[in-house]
Parts: sequence; C-alpha cells; structure tokens
Amino acid sequence: MQLRQTSSSVQNIWAGVLATSSVLGSLALACIFPFAAIATLLAATLPFRKAAVWMGAVWFANQLVGYLLLGYPQTANSFGHGLAIGATAIATLFVAKKVLDFRSDRSFLSLGLAFGAGFITYQTLLLVAATFLGGVQNFMPSIVWMVAKNDILWFAGLGILYMVLDGTLFDRIGKQTTPQG
Repeated sequence: MQLRQTSSSVQNIWAGVLATSSVLGSLALACIFPFAAIATLLAATLPFRKAAVWMGAVWFANQLVGYLLLGYPQTANSFGHGLAIGATAIATLFVAKKVLDFRSDRSFLSLGLAFGAGFITYQTLLLVAATFLGGVQNFMPSIVWMVAKNDILWFAGLGILYMVLDGTLFDRIGKQTTPQG
C-alpha cells in the first residue's frame, strides 16, 4: 500500500483541497496549523516544484488569515515569526521529499518516516528561530506533544482524503474483501 502521484487533474483538486484546508485550519487552529503534515503529503503526492509552490501558498493563506482575520500583531517580531514559519515549512517539505526519495517508495512506512523527519525538522527549526525571536517556552514537551497529535490527525485525515480522490482507497478495500482463489 502506498500513495502515488496521479494525474494533473487530481493534483489540482488535491492542491485546492489543501489550500481550503489551510484557510479553514488556520481559522480553527491558528498557531498549531499542521505544516509538517501538509509538507509531507505534498512531498508524497506532487512533483517537488509544484509541491514547493503549494507549500508557499498554504503558508501565505495561513498568514493572511492570521493577520487579516485573527488579529495577529503587525510587528517586526510577529512578521519575523511568520517568515520563520514559511522558511521552516519549505525546509520540512525538502526533508520529507529527501526521505521519500531515499526510501524510493510511498509506502505507509516511508510516509511515516518522512512525516517523523519532517515534524522533527519543523519543530527544531522553529525552536532555533524562537531563540532569536522569543517564544522558547512554546517548545515544552507537553506543547510539542499536543502539536504532534494535531499533525498526526491532519496527516491521517488528509492522507485518507487523498486516497479517496485518486481512487486507491476503494481499490484497496475491494482487494481486501475479494475472496482468494
């Protein structure tokens, strides 16, 4: 079982789903948006250049919602945090892609490893940024675990949605229920 890159039309629908998820997720979750989950799924399902463009779009949508609708403070420090999140999201995408390339498949094991490496990258780079911009207290183990659980749920939910969109979820279910010969 593995995710696969699919046709251009499915890729475009998928990108639209992620963009919509970005806006709705940002409204609902603000500061704990699942960038590591989305970066990993983009790395697994789109060519890298397209995935990077969409990762940037997801980040930009998140920032627009934050600044225009949620009232993020419009200060140099706040903009610095926003830029750090964007750079970190792209780095997370890169790491997830490298893990998937190294593993040379999109199996659930490879996806899990890519997600784990991406999440660690995301949290580590944000912690480094926080040492300069403030907010180190947001990296206490209990908070990181809360963020991890949030990312895991988004990763699983969006991953299942992708398999519905590309038709592989129902193929897999059908193959498992077919009597063996």
